[in-house]
Amino acid sequence: VRKVDFGLVELSVVEESEGTVKFAVLLEDGLECESVLIPMESGMTLCVSSQVGCKMGCTFCETGRMGLIRSLSAAEIVGQLFFAKHRYGANVRNVVFMGMGEPFDNLEAVVRAIEVMADDSGLALGPSRISVSTSGRVEEIYTFMERANPAVNLAVSVNAPTDEIRRKIMPINRTWDLAALKEAMAATASGASD
Repeated sequence: VRKVDFGLVELSVVEESEGTVKFAVLLEDGLECESVLIPMESGMTLCVSSQVGCKMGCTFCETGRMGLIRSLSAAEIVGQLFFAKHRYGANVRNVVFMGMGEPFDNLEAVVRAIEVMADDSGLALGPSRISVSTSGRVEEIYTFMERANPAVNLAVSVNAPTDEIRRKIMPINRTWDLAALKEAMAATASGASD
């Protein structure tokens, strides 16, 4: 593991293979969050974290077993993109919120980070090149629809074909089942086409 002094935080490269770079950013309080650069035909996709740990408790997720330690600030989220561009010189074409954490448990910071990433005076990443993935927080899906640029993509981690199976592996399904999730996603699709 090599560490590089890079301004406010250190950057640790933890894995490099076939063009993919997984790196951990050491935050000022000593905690770490992970990001992954994934090669595409043209440029790179950056997978960013929104939290250190996660409280969702999905049985298949290592981060979920950590529990939630804390949410990242908008600056710490944007910093992952800054590092990818300036430490690695990566031509980041897409950003996906699919790293550590449930983005909608940190909605304010995620929305603010997206605004900065997409700002023409900032990192100038087109909103349609940003995707946010949720485990299915239905109330926050509606809030996100109202707050975020409508060009930002929304993805849902379903992971099971039925409520019975999904409840066993994703505790969130006990609060918002597949029918509620489907209704929210239909509203999202309808809002995007208006």
